[in-house]
Amino acid sequence: MDSQTQAPDPYAILYGWLAGSYVRPDGQQVIGRVWDEDTKYRYGLYLAGIDAPPGWKQAWFTYIGDRVWHFEPLHIQDWASRLTAFDGTPLAATSRGRAVSAIRSYYAHCENDLGAARWNLPPRRALAGPTPPAQRETLTRFQTDALWTAADRYRGPYPERARLAAYMALAGLRPGQCIAAVLQYLQRDNQASPAWRLPVKNNSSSAVGPLTPIPRPLVWALDEYLPVRTHKAPHSSAGEGPLLLSRTGRGLDHVTFTRLLRDVAATHPDLEELAPGLHPDIVAHSPSPFADESDTAG
Repeated sequence: MDSQTQAPDPYAILYGWLAGSYVRPDGQQVIGRVWDEDTKYRYGLYLAGIDAPPGWKQAWFTYIGDRVWHFEPLHIQDWASRLTAFDGTPLAATSRGRAVSAIRSYYAHCENDLGAARWNLPPRRALAGPTPPAQRETLTRFQTDALWTAADRYRGPYPERARLAAYMALAGLRPGQCIAAVLQYLQRDNQASPAWRLPVKNNSSSAVGPLTPIPRPLVWALDEYLPVRTHKAPHSSAGEGPLLLSRTGRGLDHVTFTRLLRDVAATHPDLEELAPGLHPDIVAHSPSPFADESDTAG
């Protein structure tokens, strides 16, 4: 495979490889691995266009032509970037990576089993290109308004706590911030307006941000919740400890907080279908219905 004049047929190598039977350079017949049908189809499609629909001409052998044994990694990168689905839309990042894996596996077979020269191909992620970040899931403004309504109408266990928890998520607080918020950092009687110091996102509960005003709806929810907050020694007291408490006086954990939010959402007819899979992070990253409540209560 060192010269184009003596180069073997890449298609013949592919057919033997996928069939599980090939001949080594020393003439020995080898029974190779047994491929599953999905892998055989995918490798055959991306390498040689086997079973491709009419008009689809994006196979690697077609693209690379006479340079099939004398290519550079940049050729694979360019080929992968041009791949499209059968309907002509750009190939998704995951599928593009699988296509590159087919190329790398084929040439690894040529190197390891047929004694071909080594191409020293980069990792798949380098050849397939960067995978774009997944689009963040959010609720619509209609759905956050519905959750706001559901929190106000909730009549399950500890409704004041449920309302405050939902309000905190609707205000954009991450679940870790909500359950790590402590009463000591709440200034309900601040001269300017009610304010609090919140745990820093993606950090420990000991790291808190600057004093910030509390949105007016949260002030109302706090006023209803604090008198019925279930503090119990030694885990919490009337003036210290986690803000959101369980009936034992301990702070809520992530599982309980998530379940509480789902219970609230399930009471609204427009949210009951998505409630079982609803996560507080989705609510926190959604448009807040409190955005128009720019003023704080005095």
